[in-house]
Amino acid sequence: MSEKHGMIPAEWMKEGQGLLSRYSLLSGVAITFVLFGLIVLPALLREREAPKRVPSDQPAAPSLGWLDQAEAPASKGRDLPPVDPATVMTSNATLMAKGEKIFKQNCTSCHGEAGHGDGPAAGTLNPKPRDFSQPNSWTNGYRITDIFKTITNGVKGTGMAPFDFIRPADRMALVHYVRSLGSFDHGKEDPAATKDLADQFRSKGFHIPNHIPVSIAINKMVAEQRSVSRVAVPANNKEDSATAQLLRSVIQDPERVARTVATTTVGKDPEVVARAWAAGAPSNGFAVEVATLDKASWQSVVDALIASESVAPAPGAEQAR
Repeated sequence: MSEKHGMIPAEWMKEGQGLLSRYSLLSGVAITFVLFGLIVLPALLREREAPKRVPSDQPAAPSLGWLDQAEAPASKGRDLPPVDPATVMTSNATLMAKGEKIFKQNCTSCHGEAGHGDGPAAGTLNPKPRDFSQPNSWTNGYRITDIFKTITNGVKGTGMAPFDFIRPADRMALVHYVRSLGSFDHGKEDPAATKDLADQFRSKGFHIPNHIPVSIAINKMVAEQRSVSRVAVPANNKEDSATAQLLRSVIQDPERVARTVATTTVGKDPEVVARAWAAGAPSNGFAVEVATLDKASWQSVVDALIASESVAPAPGAEQAR
């Protein structure tokens, strides 16, 4: 048909389709650049401007389970000899280096690398960890004796638990390093408190108690409280042997006795068992009369309750003699 009847020539249609295709392509490219500018470019700039984390040659704190020392490694208690206070009461390069190492191992998860109270776990704690760079509101104060007390005893109601498992001399090294994180004036020491601490180092030494992680303690408690069967105490009308009479006279609470026997770790020596079970009566289920039994009677009780395996001893009981 002709143009005057309203029809568009074919070449016009082809040209229009080409223009539309080019417009769509240019629009897609423009949108891509806009998105790149809004999303990708700012992220790249932030990454470029962010301060680089300097690798540390110190071991990292052992996860968030370390926060209140509940999962500190098990350690055996011991008595430490006295320490010359002159070697620990005044800061020096050796103590500072040791204190920094201890800080990085134990403190950065809460207090942060620079001691600003901004460690990775700080957000989970209330109140927040102490900012050592500021002199505000230190619970026990920031003198040497104050910080030593805080490290040793912890602060109740906070995430700061006792670090008394750390050797006292090392605690003093940590004290000096913590003080170095704040440039403010820490004030004069209390002569009486300083003398008292120095006398402790000089004269009586320190006792470090046994320590096990809470998770191990809980597992032990669960193992000790596992379900056990009641001890089968012979009934009066069914058995009247000497052993049956003996068991009836010394077993007050069959369920508790079953638990006591199941957690016994003293082996089968009747004398050892006697001392252990008699000392716990009557709270362990035995009547107080067990303390009056002779050796032969105790042998009968042991044979009936342990040797005959009427109640299974706790795992490892046979090794402890």
